[in-house]
Amino acid sequence: MARVRGAAPTLLVLVAGCVGVIQAPATTGPADAGTALADAGAALDAPVPPECEWGGAPGTCLMVSACAAIADHTPEPGSCPSGLECCIDTPNVADNPPIPAGYKLMMQSQVTAAMTDWAVMILHDPVTYPMFSTTTRTFGPLMVLARVEWHPPDFQNGGVHRGVTLYVPL
Repeated sequence: MARVRGAAPTLLVLVAGCVGVIQAPATTGPADAGTALADAGAALDAPVPPECEWGGAPGTCLMVSACAAIADHTPEPGSCPSGLECCIDTPNVADNPPIPAGYKLMMQSQVTAAMTDWAVMILHDPVTYPMFSTTTRTFGPLMVLARVEWHPPDFQNGGVHRGVTLYVPL
């Protein structure tokens, strides 16, 4: 996967390198050429979107056999062209980031129906809320932080799955 992703920034470097040798039109001043070079440099800093996603996890479109050959990766059906699957890091709760600084896990007894509805809305929107994204909302006087992360198997899901965990300030 690293090689496939590495190709795009290399290509951008080549494009940015070419910008400096392109002859500017006679009416273009030095300031315009500097702007063009700055714009090319900004393109290098822009995040490269994933080729595909599954459950909010970014991936690369590969043949199933190619994905299976990569350690700790899993092919998932979805947003790739026919014959390819989205190759993602195999879901693992150990990949979840630590508890956000200044927060603690919310006790299940504190979770209201409105909080559950909010968490379900987040869960079902992997485009707006990709893996490990966070958002906050106030419920009465309580500020709640929600983070999308991997959850272990439970009574509804036989394997590690996308879930939303709620946190409250310390």
